[in-house]
Amino acid sequence: MLWSLNQAQKYLQVSFLDVGQGDAILLRTTQGVNILVDGGPDNSLLYQLADQLPWWERRIDYLFITHWDDDHYVGAIQLLKKYQVKHIFASYLPDKANANYTAWQRTLEQESIAVQILKKGEKINIDNQLRGVVLSASQADKLANNAKSLVVRWSYGDVDFLLTGDLPAEQEAEILSSVYVLDSEVLKVGHHGSKYSSSADFLAKVKPELCIIEVGANNKFGHPSKDALDRLQKAACDIRQTKDFGTITVLSDGQSWRIK
Repeated sequence: MLWSLNQAQKYLQVSFLDVGQGDAILLRTTQGVNILVDGGPDNSLLYQLADQLPWWERRIDYLFITHWDDDHYVGAIQLLKKYQVKHIFASYLPDKANANYTAWQRTLEQESIAVQILKKGEKINIDNQLRGVVLSASQADKLANNAKSLVVRWSYGDVDFLLTGDLPAEQEAEILSSVYVLDSEVLKVGHHGSKYSSSADFLAKVKPELCIIEVGANNKFGHPSKDALDRLQKAACDIRQTKDFGTITVLSDGQSWRIK
């Protein structure tokens, strides 16, 4: 743990947490800012954070929820009770509440935190070193949750991380038709490796060197799909899955990256 604390002061640390079939990504800047993208499906998030942060540090400066499927935010309900969460962002709010979302709303009220809505094209400046650009964020009621995923490309010097939520290929195509720069060294593969995400055209534009799939072992959806894996292999990226490697941490000094 002492080694990892020293590394966090010198490197940007991006940890793709092993929360089973769900997403949770912790970014820790050299200046000690903690950013969490999604909260996973359950309380395994808390155990993973305990492994990544010193025991006395109970602070998440920024929480981003990519969309309101249970496997992306339910674990954050207990997070709000155990950690000081300063800011929460999403691309939309659900028009219908299930039991989990009702519990989420109740906890927000108890902790006096509000969710702020981000829109496509907005820029996020964290600490003058790490910056993000929102590439996709829809509030359209007619779209399914996945299609409204908040997609942010995070840049740290010359190294870029593209975090895509569960965005399907149709919305990937919309990003391709935009003016945004997409090439990224590290890609969080969309929708746990679903065959409906990570199109060949999208991968050709992103040109990832490392492709990380957050996925649970023996999940009922059959993720990752053979179709998606074939496309990733053709893109010639190093493919890593949390079900095989556990939590995957990437360190960057702004000029290069490596897996811890």
